[in-house]
Amino acid sequence: MSKSKTINNIKDLEKEINIKVKDGDKKYLIEFFKIRFLRTDKGKIVYPEKKDLVNKNKELYSKLSNIKKELRFWLKEKTDAENYYKVAALKKYFRKIYWAHKVKLATDAEYKKDVENARLTEETITDPKYEHLLETFLQDSDYRKKLGDTVNSSLIYKNLNVGDSNKKKQIFKKETAEKKILHLRKSIRHIRHMIEINKTVLKYK
Repeated sequence: MSKSKTINNIKDLEKEINIKVKDGDKKYLIEFFKIRFLRTDKGKIVYPEKKDLVNKNKELYSKLSNIKKELRFWLKEKTDAENYYKVAALKKYFRKIYWAHKVKLATDAEYKKDVENARLTEETITDPKYEHLLETFLQDSDYRKKLGDTVNSSLIYKNLNVGDSNKKKQIFKKETAEKKILHLRKSIRHIRHMIEINKTVLKYK
């Protein structure tokens, strides 16, 4: 009558299945034995079963695929945030409102003074988020005066310019993406490692 044996180290495994474990496989088996055990019978590994290891790796590959998709999303979020103002600066040349602003800036001294008083930076002028603000600023003299007064009298704008809130938003978006990317890459490394552990055990089945 055969009797199965529980194995929890490489030395006993080599003895029970009468085979020398390859050096490259040892690190994975050591990791396996930290959390699980093997069972042998008649010189073969009978637990875990081959189908269970195969199915587990299928689950891990599926999880890996989903995490990679999530990683691509956050990589794009990071790139978009990093390049937000660079892209806006390039696209400004194709926006009629930008050229209307530049013409008025060059030909209307009062308008130029209002721009300076409202502390409208080039980044704000070219930021698509503030296009409506720029349209109103171009057309409405009273709005220009009120915006300038607000910027120079409000405590909110003491150390800020119009448009700085979006700059902060892009910085926050970039930092959030970086944290997500770091976490996801760590998860990917872990899952790949677990897959290799299961594949290593399968080699000796």
